[in-house]
Amino acid sequence: MKPNVSIAIETSCRAGGVALGRGDSLAATIAFDASRRHATQLISHLDGLLRGAGLRPGDVDEAYVSAGPGSFTGLRVGLTVTRTLGQAVPHLRCVAVPTALAVAENARDADWKHLAVIMDAREGSICAGLFERRGGRIVQAAGPRVLTPQEFLAGAPRPLMLIGEGLAYSDLTDEKVQIGDSSLHLPTAEGVWRVGRRMAQAGQFTDCKRLLPIYVRQPKVLRQWQAGQTGQDRA
Repeated sequence: MKPNVSIAIETSCRAGGVALGRGDSLAATIAFDASRRHATQLISHLDGLLRGAGLRPGDVDEAYVSAGPGSFTGLRVGLTVTRTLGQAVPHLRCVAVPTALAVAENARDADWKHLAVIMDAREGSICAGLFERRGGRIVQAAGPRVLTPQEFLAGAPRPLMLIGEGLAYSDLTDEKVQIGDSSLHLPTAEGVWRVGRRMAQAGQFTDCKRLLPIYVRQPKVLRQWQAGQTGQDRA
């Protein structure tokens, strides 16, 4: 029996990537600059990854995609490409991987008791998720949710390690809080693949037509539009 062939897609932030797995082994990864999140760029790297392994899209059994929270545009690109692939390959099964959990996976070999992934929510807020180890695996304990840095520090357990892109934009200084190495802060295709593989083994698949981005709150432009509509209704 041929080993299961899987791919992972990460476009939730500026550091994009794709990964290829065979069975339970990670076979190859390609990292790229996703600051210009064109779907053609992702497709080109994905095609190169498969061609390099002597594979075609029809050979892929499972696709794991970073579903957010993250960049509004970046998430849409990754999810749209995955949905398109799912419609073109009838047997393909898809997994929507929470981006915060993929970031937490970066710290699998680090020494910590409590772990938090911090993402920038703008407007003076952060998006924070808490994680813990259970049975040798990293699992989500709370969140992610949007709150101010002060609110987060007031309620977070100690000792605590922080990782995540949002640390570059927020002050989370505390004597019992450790900032993880900068190499752990961004989601990677490898992290998406590792989490996606576990979710797939647990049967946590999503129909490709139902793949949607995970947002902790709606994009600012939509909130502004809704606020304007509410104002008009009250007039």
